[in-house]
Amino acid sequence: MSENRSILVSLGIRLLIASPFLILTFTGRAFVMTPVCALIAAVILAQPVARLLAEPFGKLFWSAAEFDRPQPMYSISAAKRKKGLYEEAMAGFEEIARKYPRELKPYIDMIDIAIVDLHDGERANAIYQRGIARLKRTEDKEALAKMYRAIRSRLDRRSRK
Repeated sequence: MSENRSILVSLGIRLLIASPFLILTFTGRAFVMTPVCALIAAVILAQPVARLLAEPFGKLFWSAAEFDRPQPMYSISAAKRKKGLYEEAMAGFEEIARKYPRELKPYIDMIDIAIVDLHDGERANAIYQRGIARLKRTEDKEALAKMYRAIRSRLDRRSRK
C-alpha cells in the first residue's frame, strides 16, 4: 500500500504542476496552443499514471505467487491414461499423492480410473478411504466424498444394465 501511496502523492504533485496546461486545454482559450498544452499535461502526468495502472494489469500476466517447491505434474499420468496404460497412470497418481499429501486431485483421478476404466469398485473404495485418511482439510474431504459418490454412480448405472 505504501507503494500506491507514493504513486498517488507523485500524481497529486504532478497534477498541480499540470493544472494550468489542463485548464488551457479544456477551456479552449489558447486555440492554437490547445494541442501543445494537452501534450505538456500528458507528459507531466504520464509517469505516475502508468505506474498506477501497470501493477494491476501486470498481475494478469505475471503472478506474484511463488511456490516453495515444484507443482505436481499431472500431464504425464493423464497421457498414460489416454493411451490405455491405466496401471502406469495409477502409479503416477500414487506418486503425486505420496509427494503432495495435501493434493485432492490425484485421489479423484485414481478413483475415476478405477471405476470408469478398470470397473473396480473395491479398488476405488480403497483409494477413497486412503484419501479421506490422508487429507487434512475438511473442505477437501467433503469434495472427495462428493466426487466419489458422483463417479461411483457411473459404476452403479453400468451394473444395472
